[in-house]
Amino acid sequence: MVKNIALVAHDSRKAELLSWVKFNAGVLKDCRLFCTGTTGRLVKDTLSKVLEPSELPEIECLLSGPLGGDFEIGAMIAEGKIDMLVFFCDNLIMQG
Repeated sequence: MVKNIALVAHDSRKAELLSWVKFNAGVLKDCRLFCTGTTGRLVKDTLSKVLEPSELPEIECLLSGPLGGDFEIGAMIAEGKIDMLVFFCDNLIMQG
């Protein structure tokens, strides 16, 4: 069964998330990924450098976090559509 994983990172933590994605590419290739806007584009770019085109997972890019992407992921979690959330957050940034 394909696992649905949501990936979210605040701007100051995106590099760390991408390192994590690269390290875990072998596992992520068998999952369906959901990301907020900018993060999704960066994840696609990172995985395309380490996986063969046929191995790339399905990646759904939602809205950018501040434009509603965080809420979209939250709703998917509430609906039971997400199996796992990986969130690299910056605790020093106030989120509204």
